[in-house]
Amino acid sequence: MSQKAFLQDFDAMAVGCFASAGMADAAQYTGPDTGAAIVDCTVLVDRGTQAWGEDGMPVALGEVTVAFQRTQVDPQRGGIVVVDGDTYRLTDKLKDDGSLARWLVVPNV
Repeated sequence: MSQKAFLQDFDAMAVGCFASAGMADAAQYTGPDTGAAIVDCTVLVDRGTQAWGEDGMPVALGEVTVAFQRTQVDPQRGGIVVVDGDTYRLTDKLKDDGSLARWLVVPNV
């Protein structure tokens, strides 16, 4: 078994367990192309805050990232994901190990 295949099997099992525990969500992904099909998938959403600077006035920015299982979907810049009542547009790929792809997203209004 290759490393990529191992990671895909492991991530599928882990995300399934996370979903059962309420730590992963069912979602729908639509690619950026006009008329792209809607794909059901399970994602990991991280809603957090990044802070820069150690002086009295650090800069803070709220950010949301979404991790997709590559066996379910091949996310692309400009794609749309609907998860837990929120709709996001994919802006920047942060990580992709061939099994999980993590994207920075912004609200799609």
